[in-house]
Amino acid sequence: MAANEPTHLNWHVQTLWQQLSPLLPGIGIEVLAHAESTNTTLLERVRSESVHGEIQPYGRRADDLKPCLLIAEHQSHGRGRMGRAWLSSPGASLTFSLGLAMDLADWSGLSLAMGCAIAEALEPLPAGQAPRLQLKWPNDLWLDERKLGGILIETVPAAGQRMAIIGVGLNIAPLNSSAAPFAPAQFGSGFAALDELLPGIDAPGALARLAPALARALLDFGRGGFAAWREAYARRDLTLGRAVTAGALEGISRGVNARGELLLEQPGGALQTIGGGEVSLRLADPQA
Repeated sequence: MAANEPTHLNWHVQTLWQQLSPLLPGIGIEVLAHAESTNTTLLERVRSESVHGEIQPYGRRADDLKPCLLIAEHQSHGRGRMGRAWLSSPGASLTFSLGLAMDLADWSGLSLAMGCAIAEALEPLPAGQAPRLQLKWPNDLWLDERKLGGILIETVPAAGQRMAIIGVGLNIAPLNSSAAPFAPAQFGSGFAALDELLPGIDAPGALARLAPALARALLDFGRGGFAAWREAYARRDLTLGRAVTAGALEGISRGVNARGELLLEQPGGALQTIGGGEVSLRLADPQA
């Protein structure tokens, strides 16, 4: 990509900055026309590099350790959990990463809390209303029983701190088949687009809802961890009470505990606790 490659959408960066800077002082906002992966780009900025045979400290530029919101109008090598590719198409997807230093005693459940924040920002739920937008443990967003998007959280040590990179990918509209030669029917978990829930929304409009919500959620998580989000997650838990497979295990999903770990009831009634890690959770019932 040429360094001066123009972007094509109006991301209202000044307005975003005004909303985010009181929450995350020093934040920078960047918009790229194209990136291989926004998560990878931010991670590389704070990783060590060898210069004249000597290892330089993490965060080789001071700005690398400040909060940053990085948006790419198109990602060519977007990543999900377990090395899965994330398909995107210019104008039809929202792909961004928020990076900041976090000092957490317990990172458990962070992706679940971020999912709750995204879901509530896109679909505020009055009491008693059933959600269309649900969360699939540990990091997927589903709309009407089809996959809408995902969250990828990665961390790296940096100058005595730990930088968290929260990557988000959402389908905004049906993929342009010329840019991504995969028909929605070929997605194993189905394909949903945000404009089904919010007709007329575009990627900048979605980001305007999400970025402040994520910033506030990260601050809240830093103070209390996942426990405060457990009830909100349960309202949108896609797998709750349904037959699932988690790696080699089978059973009924019974929600999550206060650390965001999956509670799996196995045949015979034993309750197995499963951490996120690299376990793949799949629905086993016909609705999947």
